[in-house]
This record gives sequence, structure tokens and C-alpha cells, in this order.
Amino acid sequence: MLPVTNEKKAFRKTQLIWTAVFTLSIVLIVAITVGAVFIVEKRRITTQFDGELRRTADLIERRLKAPGMMGMLRTFRGVDPLFVPRGEAFQFLFPSGEVFLEVGEQIGTPETPVEEGFSTEGNYRIFTKKIDLGDTTIFLRVGKDISDLIERSRRLLSMYLLVILFSAGGAAVFGYFVSSLALLPVRNAYNSLKRFSMDASHELKTPLSVLRTSLDVLKYREDLPDDVKNKLGIMEKNVEKMSKQINQLLLLVKSESSFNGVVKERINLKEFLQQIVNEFKPKAESKGLVLEIDCPEDLFLETEKDTLRVILENLIDNAVKFTEKGKVIVGARKEGRLTIYVQDTGPGIPKKEQKRIFERFYRISRNTEGSGLGLSIVKELASRLKAKVILESEEGKGSTFKLVF
Repeated sequence: MLPVTNEKKAFRKTQLIWTAVFTLSIVLIVAITVGAVFIVEKRRITTQFDGELRRTADLIERRLKAPGMMGMLRTFRGVDPLFVPRGEAFQFLFPSGEVFLEVGEQIGTPETPVEEGFSTEGNYRIFTKKIDLGDTTIFLRVGKDISDLIERSRRLLSMYLLVILFSAGGAAVFGYFVSSLALLPVRNAYNSLKRFSMDASHELKTPLSVLRTSLDVLKYREDLPDDVKNKLGIMEKNVEKMSKQINQLLLLVKSESSFNGVVKERINLKEFLQQIVNEFKPKAESKGLVLEIDCPEDLFLETEKDTLRVILENLIDNAVKFTEKGKVIVGARKEGRLTIYVQDTGPGIPKKEQKRIFERFYRISRNTEGSGLGLSIVKELASRLKAKVILESEEGKGSTFKLVF
């Protein structure tokens, strides 16, 4: 039998999860920190920009309060002075909203009533200020193109995103390295446990072989009392059970390197299934069960033959073991995807236990036999073959295990 192991995948998955958690944590911290800096800096730039508008308005207010300045302003009505920089606008309004002088860029007429404060209109940031000139009250609106402000904000945002991107990359590399170091003791402990399991299993196989041989010799002696023969039968059954469990443990703990060099073969499924079914027929017939095949003659599959054999042996053995009457069907069909199945008329599996049935050492509550390893081996070997194991079961009506390629 071929070994089953997914420890490399499990360790790699764990390492990737730890790396992802570490990376996300670092990215979150950096994003919050840099985000706070970005918000503060953007607010500083905006405040600085607004401060310039306010200072310009204050300067104009001081100039307007000079004697005769208001009359001079009226003479400039309709004239666009050459000294107004591009992208700046100045608007003088009466409280009614009537514009009596506008120089520079056109920024539109505000809705009445005119209110003091900052506003954004189109591509302009505008500061409106109320100016009391004694007998006259006017509103001054100072506007400035914010294209440069937007560009600076975009550059800040780009820097923010780049910092996060580089932080994520650096955190991922560092996290992968650190998680590898963190998992090293676990790997060592796991490898030690695996070596112990293999050594213990090998050591147990020898005395079990001696016991089996001794029992084979003793059970054929005619001078033994019937009660002794019964006890020998019980002992033989338990020795077989222990041998099977040890073989399954060895299968689970062997290194994945045992898979290297395995060659796929093209097999005729009906012939292949017939060979396996023939091995289980005596056991099925001893229980009064019908064991049959349902497979077309011309159905072929290219796969790892020995691996598929282990899967089917476990499924058929379980089906025969837990079915008290009726039949067990081993079949294959191709309806889009190729499916191999083992169907029985046994007691079925409760819904609440179906999700856990493939866990190692898990046994159904009513099951007093078995080690709980068979179906976990089936699932791991199926993933080795790039196949999916599907269970369909209903209490009192039996179970069907499907292997979908």
C-alpha cells in the first residue's frame, strides 16, 4: 500500500496563514499610521491654502478702507487689470448679491444671501469676507485655482499607497521567514513523533506476526476444548484488527517521498474492480450479502493503480463490515466526469456526523469497530489522485461513497 501524508501541505498552509496574518497586521498598522499622517498633511496643505486666501482678503480690506479707495474701485469696473495673476479671481458684491466689480478669472455669482466663509466652486477655492466701509457694506470674494492643491493631494495619496505596497511586500517576505523559524520546533516535534510511530508500529508487527502464527497452529489442534477454541478465535480476530490498525498507522506516517516515481497506468475499470471485489466476496458471502459490479466493459482510467486500490479496499471493507443485509454495489460510470462509487444497504450515517466522518480517528457513535483511520486515508489518497470524495447517506437506507475525477 502507498503511504498517505499531507504534512508538507499542512505545514505550508500554516506558514502561509501565519504569513498572511503577519502581513495584514503590519499593513493595517502602517495604513493607520500613514493614513493619519496623510490626513494631517492634507489638512495642513488645505489650511495653508486657505490661510493665503484669508491674508489676501485682509490685505484688500485694509486697502479698501483708505480714503477715496471705494470711488477709485468703481472706475475700474469692467477693466481686467494686467497685474492679476492667472488662476486668481476677485469679486466685489453688494449685500443684495449684485456684482459691481470683478477682476481676474470668472468664478460665477453666489446665491443670495451672500455668506462669509470658505467654499469650493468648480475648480476654485473661494473665501468670502464682509467688509464694512462706514456708509457702505460690501462682500469681497477671493478665489484661487486649486489644481495645484489637488495635484499635491494626489501625490500624497500615491506616496501613501506606495508605502503600504512596499510595507506589504516587506512584511510578507519577513513574515514568511519568521513563520518558517516559528514552525521549525513544530516540524521537529512532528518528525520525532512520526519516527516514533513508525518505529513503534514496526516493533509491534513482529510480535503480532508471532501471535498470528501461533494461533494458526493452535486452532487446528483437535485436542483443544471448544471454549479454548472460541477464545483462540477471539484472539485471532483481535490480532487481525491490530495488524490492520498498525498498517493504517504506517500508511499515515510514512514520508511523502514514497510517492516519488509513481507512474500512472491506463486500466480497464471493470477488470480492476472485479479483482478487488473477488477479494471481498468470501467475507460478504459469510454475512449473506450480495457483492456485485456495475461498470461498462469499455471504461478506462489513467491513474495510480495502487493508490486507487487502497481507496476502494477501504470503502468496500467498510461497506461489507457495516451492512447486515442486502447488497453492496461497486460501480463506475462516466457522465461528464468519471465517477467510481461504492453503494451499500447498511444503516446509513447520521447527518450530524457526516461532516466529521473523514477526520482521523473519528468513529460514528454506534461504531465499536475500526480505528477511524480508513476514511481519512480515503480522503487523503483521493486528493493525491486529484479526485473528490462525496458522501451520500440517509439513515436506514444506506450510504454511497463517490470518487469523482
